[in-house]
Amino acid sequence: MRPDRALRRWWRGRTYRRLLDEAASALAGSRHADAEAACAAALEIAEDIYGREDAELTGPLYALSSAQLSQGRLDEARASSARAIAIAEAAGGGTDPPLPRLLEQLAAILERQGKAEEVEALFRRMLAGYERMRDPDPVELSALLNRLGLLLGRKGARAEAAPLFQRAIALREAALGERDPLVAEALYNAATFLEEDRPAADREAMLRRALDIAAGDARVEGALLASILHNLAAAREALGDMDEAASLYERALAAREALAGATHPSLRPTLVRLAQVHHAAGRISAALPLYERARALAEADLGPDHPVTAAIKAWQEEARSRS
Repeated sequence: MRPDRALRRWWRGRTYRRLLDEAASALAGSRHADAEAACAAALEIAEDIYGREDAELTGPLYALSSAQLSQGRLDEARASSARAIAIAEAAGGGTDPPLPRLLEQLAAILERQGKAEEVEALFRRMLAGYERMRDPDPVELSALLNRLGLLLGRKGARAEAAPLFQRAIALREAALGERDPLVAEALYNAATFLEEDRPAADREAMLRRALDIAAGDARVEGALLASILHNLAAAREALGDMDEAASLYERALAAREALAGATHPSLRPTLVRLAQVHHAAGRISAALPLYERARALAEADLGPDHPVTAAIKAWQEEARSRS
């Protein structure tokens, strides 16, 4: 290579690295348009220096896709992500970011697009890749198992989801210890999507373990703690223990209020369930203000004519008739 050409390549390489640093800084600062511009410029230089199919391009393409995703331009983000994946697969590994992270990003884009079937197919493809590895990262594998389990559970395939959650629990316990917040998360998900023919006591046992881990651990997200408390209350209600159910619903409500405030729509399900427990026990004076709060939240969130709003109103009126 001629000296002047070598010098130009070296200088272009320096500019490329500087642009990547600028893109990373812009992404970290949520300056997504700036990040996209830096990524596009870096990608153009990388194509010139290394060629259009070189593994080096996965870095700027990943960052470009991240910037486009953050701006809501999902089709463009998907195209950038797909190109990065194709290059990484052709390279046979060793890219930065690695292929699993590139696939994770594509899954996030597909989820935003509402393409559940494509997300499921991608998760299964990723899982098959992990199964071929000699020593996969247990935390990353457990995260994938958890996400695929959630997707299957939400579409009603609980029998297929259940062993995925159990594997996720076992991997996290072995890698992180039995009291790690990620273990609590997997236990909660396993209990939430437990097979229909399993006893309610099994769901309760998982949720009690999850609560034992989550309660008092500052690392646990407030939303997870509130959800565990709510679902454990529902399990106790199903088993006929209305007193503990009421106590757990109250704790769930307090946890949700501390996280989201007193007027957030996420409070409505717990308000309704707690009101119904009091209602069924004849504690009408306790039930009525809870129904009132739940109805106000439903009207604000869903509208006065929504079936949920109408149902709360009917329960409220029935309770008033008994007061």
